[in-house]
Amino acid sequence: MRYKIEIFFKKGVLDAEGDATLNALKSIGYSVGNVSSGRIFTIETSLKKEKIEEMCNRLLANPIIHDWKISVLK
Repeated sequence: MRYKIEIFFKKGVLDAEGDATLNALKSIGYSVGNVSSGRIFTIETSLKKEKIEEMCNRLLANPIIHDWKISVLK
């Protein structure tokens, strides 16, 4: 099974990379309303989704500042 894990900052958490990218895009003339940064992992494994959640909690994300979305890829 292949999983896609998208990790992003929780609402209200400072996203310095997203803010810097927004400012850079605006400074070169692009009309952009918001930019947020995140990470995407693709993991191929025989583990169940519960174990993928555990991976997120223990290593891939910081549960205090990150949310994540897990999708099964075909």
